[in-house]
Amino acid sequence: MVTRQLLVLGPEVQEKIFNLKILVVGCGALGSSILEQLVRLGAENITVMDADVVEISNLHRTHLFRYEDVGKPKALVCSQRAMEINPGAKVKPILDVLDETNAEEMVKGVDLVFDALDSVNSRLILNDACVKNRIPLIYGGVSGEYGSAMLVKPGETPCLSCFMEPQEGTDACETVGTTPMTVSLVATSQVQLMLRLLRGDYASGLYYIDAGSLSIDLIKMERNPSCQACSLMTYKYLKGLGHSCGIVRVKENPPEGSPVPYVKRVNDGLLICYEKCFKKIGR
Repeated sequence: MVTRQLLVLGPEVQEKIFNLKILVVGCGALGSSILEQLVRLGAENITVMDADVVEISNLHRTHLFRYEDVGKPKALVCSQRAMEINPGAKVKPILDVLDETNAEEMVKGVDLVFDALDSVNSRLILNDACVKNRIPLIYGGVSGEYGSAMLVKPGETPCLSCFMEPQEGTDACETVGTTPMTVSLVATSQVQLMLRLLRGDYASGLYYIDAGSLSIDLIKMERNPSCQACSLMTYKYLKGLGHSCGIVRVKENPPEGSPVPYVKRVNDGLLICYEKCFKKIGR
């Protein structure tokens, strides 16, 4: 399957790809595109985490979802489609959200983490878990026709907490559109950062992507000496960080005998239940 790729990457890098244990957090637009590229590259051991279900509004910018998938769990659809592309891959779906209660457990034992989240607060928790446990993290973000990507290699590069702050209030829940091309450019940049890491050839900084003008710029960065994660090593977001929107775990149970997933519109969002229940607020 990867014979043409071997001519470019060589056997040493390809062997590393085969053996990587990868976690993809989020399997919407970015996550599904990252996952597809990973299995096409030959990655064989991937865990994908998402508690959301596929909605019609997702279809224009997602690579692995079809119309008949609407209402199905994103992580489950992602894993099934990825293994159809590469039957040799083992893609494990986890129908849950990442928060301070499980972030460290999720990253332990993996070699690399992809951030495909759409919540600054969630990614700050993920960043804390990766920096604390010395796991490389590859961040990606999209807004309109702009995007960014960055490798966080604990102990060697700045981390997300060096320049990101938690978001609160209604602004954090604002829906921002994008295009499928922008998503593809950012996801491709994230996967290419993985290849650069495997080659030992990576830069310290943030890649800023302007899809409208087809330009990519590297913004060089230094570690913030006041960063609570990579400089001070306090990891305060692992102690808890509020979420005003997105998907959060709730203490509710689905009706007995209800289908899985159980999805219901409620006053302040969407209730989604598997064994656990979640509420999708805003967005």
